[in-house]
Amino acid sequence: MITDPLSTAYITLAFELEQHIPGLVDAYFGPPELQARVQASTPRPPEAIAASAADMREAVQASDYPTQRKGYLNAQLRALETLARVQAGVSITYRDQVRNCFDIEPRQVDETLFDEANEQLNALLPRPTPAATIAERMEAWKQQYVVSPSVAQQMIERIAAEARHRTSDIVTLPDGDYVGFELVTDKPWSGYNWYLGNTRSRIEINTDLPIHAHTLLDLVCHEAYPGHHAEHALKEQHLYRQRGWGEHSIQLINTPECVISEGIATLAASMIFDNDATAWAAAELYPLAGIVGDPQQEQQIGEARRVVRGVAGNAALLLHEQGADSETVVQYLMRYSLNTEAEARHRLRFISHPLWRVYIFTYHTGRDLLARWLAQGDHFERFRTLLTEQIYPAQVEGWIIDEHRGCLD
Repeated sequence: MITDPLSTAYITLAFELEQHIPGLVDAYFGPPELQARVQASTPRPPEAIAASAADMREAVQASDYPTQRKGYLNAQLRALETLARVQAGVSITYRDQVRNCFDIEPRQVDETLFDEANEQLNALLPRPTPAATIAERMEAWKQQYVVSPSVAQQMIERIAAEARHRTSDIVTLPDGDYVGFELVTDKPWSGYNWYLGNTRSRIEINTDLPIHAHTLLDLVCHEAYPGHHAEHALKEQHLYRQRGWGEHSIQLINTPECVISEGIATLAASMIFDNDATAWAAAELYPLAGIVGDPQQEQQIGEARRVVRGVAGNAALLLHEQGADSETVVQYLMRYSLNTEAEARHRLRFISHPLWRVYIFTYHTGRDLLARWLAQGDHFERFRTLLTEQIYPAQVEGWIIDEHRGCLD
């Protein structure tokens, strides 16, 4: 039961806004009557919701909440206010929407970094024919890892078991937590964690595009352990069940919590597998499909590919800020990410989707932000903090700056 009136008001506000933005509430496991009350009511105008969010920010600042909790809720409410204002027809630039929703500074990545990464790939990728382009060589290399959905399911289950075991070595997971996997189609994303509450998740893996065995380990760690499921289950336990902070009984898309969540998830595999991920996959997964991998080559290609994570953010700015047409964006993705046309169009679908159009920045920005902080200290201890504490992006940026200043003193 949530007795804190500000938490109750925050949850109510989120459900009111979801009446205008379907999908905004990603998960809810708090008192059902709060959700039912809003769903039974006449939708409030979005401008009224925006005003309520602004008033609530003032109430949070005037409360006796700990400073960290005030900062978190202020950032979340700023996002909800921005989303409501957009729904009310207020003109807010794409970059300002990203800035206000996620508590980050959206930046265009220098394309020379992509060119340098692709030069590395040019040296690493096999050359099946003398005339093959780098994009054709990338696709040929990926083809060796294509597996059927049934084989992918076996691999997913094996990865999840190993990932949970390794995650439990760095953090105590809730008793009885559970993750189930389903293969689905016709989705704008590659994988999705539907957190069900009570430390349970349903993870959907999209099969619209070919399934590549070499990407499954990262995908499962991202969605399950020690990524989204682990974070959601631990924060439900520590922040909602134990501390009674009702704002952690609800998870909202396009808010600062997503930057932390995607940063954790994008780092997840590296936290528990370190440098042995490709070797483990070659030994434990690839025999299920008769794949003969080259762990060293795969790791080198993966490191080069990591640099081009920022291409999608650039593509989103190209589309939404610079006014490029869809075909220009597809060509941009194909050039710098070495995507096939089908992959590029699938990515375009994501960054064009009304709900997800600003979300693309959470991945590489979240990863880079958290990686900088983890590198300044005991990365396992800090990763546990990320998994269990109430954290928002500007707070992490502040920690990084403070520690840097401390090193200079």
